[in-house]
Amino acid sequence: MPPAPTSDVLAAHLSRLSHLLHAFGVEGGQVQLLERPPQDGPPARPVLHGTTLLLPAIPSNWRSDGGHFQLAATLHAIGHLLHSPRRQPTGKRKPMGLALAAAIEDVRVDRLLMERYPGVARLIRHLIRTQDELAQVGFDARIARLQRVLLDPFAAAAAADNDDDAWVYKGRSLFEEQAERLDDPEAFRPVIDVLANDLGQLRVRMNLQTYAPPFPWHDDNSHLWAHAADAEQADTPLRRPPPPTGESSAATAQTSAPPPETAALPEIARHDYPEWHYQMARMRDNWCTVIERAVPPPAPDESGIQISDSLRLKRGLRLDRRERIRRQWEGEDIDLDAATEVFVDRRLGLAPDPRLFCRTGRSPRHASILLLLDLSASTADCLADGRSVLGLEHEAAGMLMTALRTGADRLEVAGFDSDGRQAVNYLRLLDFGQPIPAEPAAVLAHARSGLSTRMGAAIRHATARLATERNDSRVLILLSDGAPSDIDVFNERHLVEDATFAVGEARRKGIRCFCLTLDRQSETYVRRIFGRDGYRIVNDARRLARVLRETCARVVDSS
Repeated sequence: MPPAPTSDVLAAHLSRLSHLLHAFGVEGGQVQLLERPPQDGPPARPVLHGTTLLLPAIPSNWRSDGGHFQLAATLHAIGHLLHSPRRQPTGKRKPMGLALAAAIEDVRVDRLLMERYPGVARLIRHLIRTQDELAQVGFDARIARLQRVLLDPFAAAAAADNDDDAWVYKGRSLFEEQAERLDDPEAFRPVIDVLANDLGQLRVRMNLQTYAPPFPWHDDNSHLWAHAADAEQADTPLRRPPPPTGESSAATAQTSAPPPETAALPEIARHDYPEWHYQMARMRDNWCTVIERAVPPPAPDESGIQISDSLRLKRGLRLDRRERIRRQWEGEDIDLDAATEVFVDRRLGLAPDPRLFCRTGRSPRHASILLLLDLSASTADCLADGRSVLGLEHEAAGMLMTALRTGADRLEVAGFDSDGRQAVNYLRLLDFGQPIPAEPAAVLAHARSGLSTRMGAAIRHATARLATERNDSRVLILLSDGAPSDIDVFNERHLVEDATFAVGEARRKGIRCFCLTLDRQSETYVRRIFGRDGYRIVNDARRLARVLRETCARVVDSS
């Protein structure tokens, strides 16, 4: 590390950097030192406050001339001041999504400067090659590797020859597809959304306490976002003084404490299922393992429970040849018992009863209904009214359980998520023939947002459960909020095709499959899986419970 410059030399250097801001047309721009007291947290990065750039001390592990670091930081800040939107609303983006968006924006402005000023390109590539790559494979390392291959042709060529990280390879491909539109930051929003979704499916974790932009000359990107006050408090860990003693402080602590974590639900059994590989056009036997988990038995049903007519499942009536109405004036068949009595009455000299016919009666068809809930991580996302997707699924399932409590139909409620093909979790919340609890919420509380969505394996297991039922109608209804996905599958079409094949298998066994989805962009894949008449997109999530009840009655009657 070079010796620390004297105050006069440092002041002259900062003055030259300020003139560099002016030369690029940044009016009122200044470069100052960032005074940061020692504290726990991520390593210091430059801070851009308005048109003032605050430079931290040169990192202790810096391998190049300190002047290069400060010059690169100033040029990077110029790129943001000239080309980046400022104070953007964060919306519903989570901290990891914001960090990814900021990393893509850092690369975009660097690439703009590098294309227009060859000297800037030489400086940045020289600095990149002096930095060691992070050895771990977490969020920080992936961001650093992605930025390295996007800014340095040498690193990009090496990655093309031998890159074992599919996420980095995909990010580079998506970015380069938009490389001709570097002047338009909106062009890279789809890139950010796709990469953020993939990170979520891979369940990559981000440490908020230690994360900083990988390259030390990149600023902390705080100027890009306009956080609401509550969002800042939620995303930033604060050291707060202990509350004052007294009853009020005890009450506050009690209400703010997070709910305790419950133990993992016990495992019942494991079942192996095949999976369809559409590219090879063959089934891979015993490819997925479904792990059944048990829920504590619900409270017994209470006598005298009154169900509102508005909650009952309104079903149509069908002709049922097993329901014979006898002793009718007219009908399609002779009532043999009535005819026998006519002959007896005549032999006895009595007036016979002329009602000699019987006809087919009308009665509802008894159904076995399996409600399958998507419990993937995305169901924890909150909607505009503050409720989560999972909460709406709980509400809809609870209403259906209440509506079917007193009927002759049989109901099973289950949920699923997945952690790769060897761990597709299937949570049995209510089994066929099990009494519906007085309080469905007590059972549904065990269904929590989890991992990924390997839909085909869950449908096959639900089909196996329904295949043992003997009712006239057997129906599988899936509540979902997104497309099939899992951490070990990178081809988006693969699990869609497998789920399509699983639905076809169920229908060949006489099971009607239907999907209710909250994903407004799901038209393509949900129609592919369930067919033209096998799905419904619920545009207003608040109506999910009512739509489920109406759909259930209609699907059962039409099956």
